[in-house]
This record gives sequence, structure tokens and C-alpha cells, in this order.
Amino acid sequence: MSQLNRFVDLDRYPIHRLKHDEGRSLVSKCRQEIAGNSFCALPGFILPEALAQLSREAVSMENIARRLDYPVTLYSWMDNSGFPEDHPRSALLKRRCGAITADQFAGDSQCRALYECDEITDFVRSLLGYDTLYRSADPAISLRMNVMGTGDIFDWHFDTNDGAVSLLLQCADRGGVFEYAPLIRSEADENYAAVSAIVNGLAEPRRAEMPPGTFMLFMGRRSLHRVSAVGATRNLRHSLLFSYDRRPGMTFPEETRRRLTEPSGAPYRGALTPG
Repeated sequence: MSQLNRFVDLDRYPIHRLKHDEGRSLVSKCRQEIAGNSFCALPGFILPEALAQLSREAVSMENIARRLDYPVTLYSWMDNSGFPEDHPRSALLKRRCGAITADQFAGDSQCRALYECDEITDFVRSLLGYDTLYRSADPAISLRMNVMGTGDIFDWHFDTNDGAVSLLLQCADRGGVFEYAPLIRSEADENYAAVSAIVNGLAEPRRAEMPPGTFMLFMGRRSLHRVSAVGATRNLRHSLLFSYDRRPGMTFPEETRRRLTEPSGAPYRGALTPG
């Protein structure tokens, strides 16, 4: 069993025993949560001592985070030209944060070791109901950490695929809350009126305030979501993002990689509020 027992509370979340009753029960419970709410969140997934180690590593890397600050569309995988200015397909929203990519993690990184646990990959595969699942081979985006400080926001968007995996390591003092509208669109019905209402503040999204150490699998292609603006904070928000694919050797488009590894503007400096 790899290094899994150093990281994960296996008594609470027996992801190493998926073929046994306790493992099947966990997967069934998580799938029910995903079906009803678009995600499953597992608080306390990471053991306290391991969480402290991961958090120390994250803090030590804050000064190498690259600054991201650019507009994004809600539907990044679609051609959004030709829509009226007030249409949600024309909306441009803010993506402002720091990013640390896989190439910046050391070979002995604890964050990397966690991502490379085969049992976690197999757990995600089971939750998604796939026959096969592989960690991404992308040299930059397979493993990523988002870093958010005062004034940062990861605004409304849909993901390009379902099954986004994240692990929250540290919360900001204010703001930085995960907000979402579950299963608001389908491939047959874009439900533009409801999407527009959320984006324009005319309808209330749901909010999931999660403690550090929470593992989350989110169906982001069909569910509108964001991380809200971070207020005055002395602690940066750290979240790890794990990338997978049903095909071995998957890499992201060069444009996507370049946007994360060669962002415009100054290096990210943390945007901390003194005090």
C-alpha cells in the first residue's frame, strides 16, 4: 500500500478496501451525494499530522506561485462568439489568484506523493464509475495548487469535464468560499436564464464551507461554481487540484498550459493583509 496510510484516515475512509463491504459502502454513499448535490465532500480525509506537513509545504512555496489575472468565459470549451452582450455566453469573469504547477513541486514533495497514491486514483475511478482512470501525464497541470489572498477570486465557470478533484489545505480568514449551482445545465438544455440569474446576483447559489483536509469530487461540467472573493486575510487559501483521464498519457492543450505557466504580470506575492 504506497504511502496512503501516512496521509489518509483509512479508519474513516477505507479507500484501500474498495472490494470489501466497507469500501463499497463508502463509494455508494459518495455516489448518492454526487447524484443529489453534484459533489461529495469528505472532511477529515487527511490525517492531522499529514495535513500539517502538506500545509507547511504549501506555505513554503507561496513565494514561487505565478500570478494569474485574466478574464474567463463560463463556457471555455465552446465557441462563444455571436451572442448578445448580455447573454451568459458573452460574460467575461475574473480569474485572479496564484498558481503552482506540477513542474514546481520537488521530487520529494509531500503534495506530489499524495497525488501519486494509486489508491486515490482508484477511489476516484470508482466514484465516477469508470473502468479505467489514469493520473494525467501533463508536465504542468497534472498536479496544481491554487493560492488565493486578499482580493483574489476564481469566478463563475463550468469545467471542461466532469469529476474535478480538489483537496483544501488552508482557508483564508475571510471569503474564499466554494459556491455552486448544482446540475444547472445539461448537454440538452443550457438553462441560460438560471445561469444568468446566478452570475448577475439575482439568485442565491449554495455554499459549502469546508475545513482544511477536505477531499472533494465535483461534477463541474454541469454545475456552475466559483471560489468567492477573498477578503482581508493573513492566511492564504491553498487548494490542491488533481487531474485524471480515462486515457493514459493525457496532456492538456498547449494554450491551457501556457496560460498557467507563462502568465502575464508580476509574480504572485501573496496579497496578504498585514497584521
